[in-house]
This record gives sequence, structure tokens and C-alpha cells, in this order.
Amino acid sequence: MPRKNWGFFMSVLSDAEYMEMALLQAEKGRGTTRPNPLVGAIIVKQGEIIGKGYHKKAGQPHAEILAINKAGDNAKGSSLYLTLEPCCHTGRTGPCTDAIIKSGISRVVYAIKDPDPRVNGKGAKILRKAGIDVKSGILKKEALKQNDIFFGHNKNKKPYIILKLAQTLDGRIATSNGDSKWISSDLSRKFAHRLRSEVDAVIVGSSTVRTDNPLLTVRNFKGINPYRIVFSNNFNINPKCNLVTKNKDYKTILVGDKKNLDDVNKSIKKNNLIYWGLKSNKSTSVNMHDFLAQAYQFGIKSMLIEGGATLATSFLKENLVDKCYFVIAPKLLGNGLNSISDLKISKISNALKLIDSSVNKSGEDFIISGYLNKG
Repeated sequence: MPRKNWGFFMSVLSDAEYMEMALLQAEKGRGTTRPNPLVGAIIVKQGEIIGKGYHKKAGQPHAEILAINKAGDNAKGSSLYLTLEPCCHTGRTGPCTDAIIKSGISRVVYAIKDPDPRVNGKGAKILRKAGIDVKSGILKKEALKQNDIFFGHNKNKKPYIILKLAQTLDGRIATSNGDSKWISSDLSRKFAHRLRSEVDAVIVGSSTVRTDNPLLTVRNFKGINPYRIVFSNNFNINPKCNLVTKNKDYKTILVGDKKNLDDVNKSIKKNNLIYWGLKSNKSTSVNMHDFLAQAYQFGIKSMLIEGGATLATSFLKENLVDKCYFVIAPKLLGNGLNSISDLKISKISNALKLIDSSVNKSGEDFIISGYLNKG
């Protein structure tokens, strides 16, 4: 509702409350907008919402354009609430600042500045120059968190790394004989598909491919299938596994030591896989920094690490993980495979810590999420 009702009295909502509505609009695009961010818009006039919209997909109209189209001529003299600073450049679509000015909107309130160097404050400047009242920073923290991937890779110029681990209460990801189906609940596995829809690539190790034969696609959730990256130093992968035989979209990438590229199984080469041969470091595994540079150059701006313990440990050791999701099942094994191997930490004071963490229920599981404190 656009207004609060107390008997015969009515009160127009605050900027923060309207922005909260815009954030809810933005959330509707989760899983379908990448590489673009989630953006929502609300247009208000005299306490009434006359237009709203959210960005659905890259190349399609931006949220504010959809809201302006719904408001029509009534947009004149209204206020626009937007979760991200409006763009002022021509990409797949035209500058949103032009449409805002043309619509007659008199006030624009946005949550956070667009880090894209083509915008980055320029959008707000253009609107102010046109005589529009502009206000920013409303629910900035919430907007930043909603688009943490987008802001993360724009700030650091490297892929944003998310680690997801499903484990028992005692930290096991499988029994001692490798059985892991299923540690987490059905609802938690659907959540994993949602995470896949939000990233450009999913990463697993060759042992996970051998044990689980995963598809690594988005199912039970709307979204675009990510690239599927397999770490295998010698490029040794079963030519009959799902990631090879069902590579219809040509999105399976094998990462290994470039010295072993010439020895790749010929039967695998026929399946249109992508090969990244990189230098190995002293521990005989691929240099992670070289890998991230290669991925970023390729256009991969975000990654989800799904398995297994060796891969998770490698990224954690290098302090490359940005965000973590620990899916904790209320089960005990007492023995089995650990979710994380030795991180070479000898003091509690040096422990890796999650900040801005939260706990949510997922079926019978608990999901602990947070950002890795990089000191």
C-alpha cells in the first residue's frame, strides 16, 4: 500500500519505505539480469504509486523506463525511487537520464551510485543540471548487499568468488566411502540452483566430477546456465560424464597445467570443450591468480565454488573467497570427508572470519552466510 492508514488519518510513506518497495521490485529479476545488476523502480505522485518496474534481462528496458511507461503523462511532477543511479550512456538501450528528463519527473531518489565508469555520478549530475531534485544514499547498505556481486567485481576488477559448502554438524561433506547424497534438504538443493543462476561460472574439482557426475545447470529456478569449470591438472575427465556428453551450450571449461594440454584425450576434444592451460605453482596445482585473470579476461565476473574440499581449501588459503554459504544439515557422521582441509592456521587470532553474517532456516537445514573478512 502506498499509504499508511490510521482511522481517518493518512500519512505518505517515507523515502526509505518507498525505496524498500523498489528493492523488492529489483529482487524479481534475480537470476536473469547478469551481467547487469538487479534494479527496481517506483514512481510516486501525491502519495500514490503510479508506475513501477524492474530490470528483467540484459538488453531489455531498464527498470526506470518500464516505470515511466506505466506512469505515462502522469509522471510529470512525480518522484522516482530507484535502487541504482540511472545510466547516462548508450549501450544496448538508450540513456535513462534522457527519458527521466523528458517524462517531467521532478524528483529522483536513488540508493547507490553506479560504479560503472560510464556513469559513476554522471547520471545524477545530468539530472541536477536539468533542474531535477536528486537525493542519494537511501537504503544504500541494503542496495549494496542486494548487488554484492556487481559491486564486488567492479571494485576489485576480478571475479567475485562465492563458496558454498553443504555439510553435517560435524563438518563432513561425505561419508568415509564417499557417499554424499543427500546431506542437505531438498529446499537447500533448490537454493544451490538459485546461486548458480546468479553467477557466470560454477567451479568443481575433478574428484567431484568422478564421484557425483554433476550437470551444474540451473534447475527448479529461473535463470541462465553458468559456465561449468572443472579443475584437473592433467585434463583427465571421463569422456562419458555429463559435463562432456551434455555440453550442448559449449560452456564446459577444463582448467589444468598447460604442460599437459598435448596429452588431452582425443575423445574429449570432440565435444567442444574449452581448455585453459595455465602455469602450475610449487604445490603442482594451477596458479589461482593466473586463473582468475584468465576468467576475468574471458568475461566471467562471478564464480560459485561447489566442490570439493581441496578446491575450497585452495581458494581459502589464497584469501580469494568473497562470500560464503555454509549449508548445515542437522546430521552427524563422526567420520568422513572434511568440508575444508588444513588452512595452515596455528592461532585462533588468525582464523578466517565471516562478517555481516546471517542464519536462515532451509527445510531442516540452517544456512550460515557472510562475507570473508580480508583484514
